[in-house]
Amino acid sequence: MGGRERADAARNRRTILLTARRLISESGVDYVSMDHIAEAAGVGKATLFRRFGDRKGLIAALFQQLTEEWEPGALERLADAEVPARERVLRFVSELFDMVVVPGRPLLRAMDGCVGAAGMERYATWQAQLTDAIRAARPDIDARFMAHVLLNIPRADMVDMLVDTAGMSLAQVRAGILALADAVLTGEVSPDDARPPMAAVAGSGMPDRPGVRTDAVTR
Repeated sequence: MGGRERADAARNRRTILLTARRLISESGVDYVSMDHIAEAAGVGKATLFRRFGDRKGLIAALFQQLTEEWEPGALERLADAEVPARERVLRFVSELFDMVVVPGRPLLRAMDGCVGAAGMERYATWQAQLTDAIRAARPDIDARFMAHVLLNIPRADMVDMLVDTAGMSLAQVRAGILALADAVLTGEVSPDDARPPMAAVAGSGMPDRPGVRTDAVTR
């Protein structure tokens, strides 16, 4: 009985998160309440609060799900020594922007930019592995410092400022980030056709909306 209850709880959690993701995709994070999610998921509102604490806790779970879907494969590709280090770093930075920063911006706004201890652990892991890859590409520079730089350039609040205030497109922001990353690795900007293509983020289920300042994507 206990095992079945645990399986049911996991299934309910997946259902709630899928429902919340769909509703946010349709209406935007600012227009989806706990009542909406509970009704659409077919659970009681008390169940949501019991499982996630509050609305920010549920949204934090969505952001964690978003990063966990991308992280394992991304770190494996970043550590693949058979691929040139420059290519691995550029691919990791481009994927971080496409798969986490862009779809995660509205979630981070709703969370006031705070992703807690789990986010700090993720950041430390990403920074350590990125340091190794940068060091392999440029043993003559401070790879540890540059890893911090490349992880913090695509911060959600920076992207918000460039898009909402400076009037840049996401494609322009992405191109600038990759050009800077390539300059760190080689000392010269790579041609556009040498950069990884922008991943399709339309199916991420997280629409972009102008809003308040957010904190770092990974911290």
